[in-house]
Amino acid sequence: MTGITVIHAEPRSTAQYPQTMDDTDLRLLRLVATGDEHAFERLYTRHAHALLAYAEGLLRDRGTAEEALQETFIAVWRSAGSYEGRSTVRTWLYGICRRQALKRMNGGRPAPRPLDEAAHLPSTEPDPEVVALARADTAAVAAALTALPATHREVLTLALSAGLSHAEISQILDIPVGTVKSRLFTARAALARALPVEVEGRPR
Repeated sequence: MTGITVIHAEPRSTAQYPQTMDDTDLRLLRLVATGDEHAFERLYTRHAHALLAYAEGLLRDRGTAEEALQETFIAVWRSAGSYEGRSTVRTWLYGICRRQALKRMNGGRPAPRPLDEAAHLPSTEPDPEVVALARADTAAVAAALTALPATHREVLTLALSAGLSHAEISQILDIPVGTVKSRLFTARAALARALPVEVEGRPR
């Protein structure tokens, strides 16, 4: 295979990812390892949209994110046979995508923040922050996301946009689950504070 045909993947929610989905991904990846291009296209269609959103969140540039996505699936095509099953296929894909994105980032891996290593905060978000996120429009959320540190923006993207579990995020970022929870809590709190707040139906 010399190149990848760009397929317009349809967005879909990944908040819940049942075992049957994992099984389908694994079956497709095994077929890809045998050179099955149809299986490769199906795997691409299932995950390209979410992976592109993740790469764009890291790189903050659509064109560069698309390059990272293409290189991700080239790597998948070449290395499908080396998948060892130590994580779900989806987690494996995000790990590849992250490495491709980091290659294109100035300075490489985002620097850790001291706050991330502080005592772990609770993993459940305060109700007012959840309400603020739910009520905010897309433009406001995008602007608030831009202001977050890279480490917090990344974990928030993986948790909310990709719907990954704390354990999956821990594998992808190679950090403890407790640190994932701390970053996620801090990111959501900061994001909610940055969004417009409505009081009696009017923005404050």
